[in-house]
Amino acid sequence: IIMMEGNRMNYMMMSFYFSMLFLVLFFGSDDLLNFLVFFELSMLPIFLLIGWWGKGKERMFSNYYFFLYTLVTSLPMFMLILKTMTLGMESMTLYNYYNLKITWFMFLLLVLGFLTKLPIYGLHIWLPKAHVDAPVGGSMVLAGILLKIGGFGMMRCFMLMGEEVKMTYSVFFIMFLGVWGLMFTKVVCLRLTDFKV
Repeated sequence: IIMMEGNRMNYMMMSFYFSMLFLVLFFGSDDLLNFLVFFELSMLPIFLLIGWWGKGKERMFSNYYFFLYTLVTSLPMFMLILKTMTLGMESMTLYNYYNLKITWFMFLLLVLGFLTKLPIYGLHIWLPKAHVDAPVGGSMVLAGILLKIGGFGMMRCFMLMGEEVKMTYSVFFIMFLGVWGLMFTKVVCLRLTDFKV
């Protein structure tokens, strides 16, 4: 960043500042709608970094992948917020308390956007493309911070659910995704011919 000329460096630093601002607002939000909005806005500076300062001819293609995966998997979370008409974080637990149980489908809608941000096998197709075409600083922010907010968002949503949902759906679903990714990766590695000894 220091080696860049003045205007380019200022724009890149401004995108890092906006990323930091959106992350602070994301971690500090106490209602569900702001939580989702700042979750999505925290991805915007990386989108701009890949598009403007990314390297490689495929950067626009990987930017579209990044944008579409983020948008398509976050729309179900937004639809769930509109369906339940809940904005406060505590209102999801009240929704569960008044015998309007959160079903498996609603649980999946809630965590799908967060699972896409985690490097989980099968939902991370956008991630290698974004890492390859992002500048070094953008790749560090993407790997060091932005991938972790998916896990934080899932943890925060798990805290909103009732005990019966926590003990059945969330634990087994995350365990299934982890074991599935592990087994699939092992099968892919068995087919490789360029082993390193």
